[in-house]
Amino acid sequence: MSTKAALKAAKAAIDAKKWDEAIEQANAVLAKDPENYFAKLFIGRAQDGLGKLDSAAQAYNDATKIKPQDPQAWLGLRGLYQKQGKAKVDERIDVELQLAQIYAELDDAHKAQTAIDSLVDHARKYGTKQQYARALATQTPTSPIYSYLEGRLPQPAAVYTRLAEIYEGEETATIKHQIDERRSRLGATLEGTKTEVKNEVYGSSPLEDIYQNIVDWTGDDTLRREYEEKLLQRAYDTLLVLPAGKKDAKREKVIKLAHDMVIIRHPYPLAWQIELEWRSGLAVEAY
Repeated sequence: MSTKAALKAAKAAIDAKKWDEAIEQANAVLAKDPENYFAKLFIGRAQDGLGKLDSAAQAYNDATKIKPQDPQAWLGLRGLYQKQGKAKVDERIDVELQLAQIYAELDDAHKAQTAIDSLVDHARKYGTKQQYARALATQTPTSPIYSYLEGRLPQPAAVYTRLAEIYEGEETATIKHQIDERRSRLGATLEGTKTEVKNEVYGSSPLEDIYQNIVDWTGDDTLRREYEEKLLQRAYDTLLVLPAGKKDAKREKVIKLAHDMVIIRHPYPLAWQIELEWRSGLAVEAY
């Protein structure tokens, strides 16, 4: 049987839900043409029909490597991961983002936006807070799809504000948990444990960058002032827990943030304290 005839037979078997026959015909094609895109697609669909989701995903993934810019295999993966709910949140994010970029290349803004909306909704419904944050990041200006969908996505400040809320909650819980866990260690002191934990958490935190992005992107002066305060407070708190030899750059950032607030006469006590005491040399050495 020719390749064309075998593919036609495989498609007919899929339409008739004769999954094993479809796989047999598709494999006959692959025996002659190991890189046949449609044979891989048919195997993916048939394995899905048999409930063999891992095998289906493998076939679809193989197909994406053959034709990475064709949406059909990615759509097959979307369907697989959609039905698996919370088990495949990260994979769903990857696939939908890839589909969004493919549709952008095809200049189909509706389908590109639908892919982004879909991955965010899926992560919100099934994902962890971290996974939801990762999904939201696809709507920010750092996303590879943002420039194409700008104007169709939520305002960056709104997305960054939601990200800030997520990371604030996660960090508060992590710090408390780690302090409770470590404070019972032999020789540990409460203050030393707090400093150690906060240094670790703040060192890997995206919150300073997120606060800065809110400040940069919002058109709401009240919101901007709120997050300027949060940015200064976080930079200051991070400075306090840094080791002595690693404070210089952060100290300079804290001083600049405080000075910028004082110049516009923003009434945030920490900014004025830093401006009045640190710049006069009264307290710099302590930090």
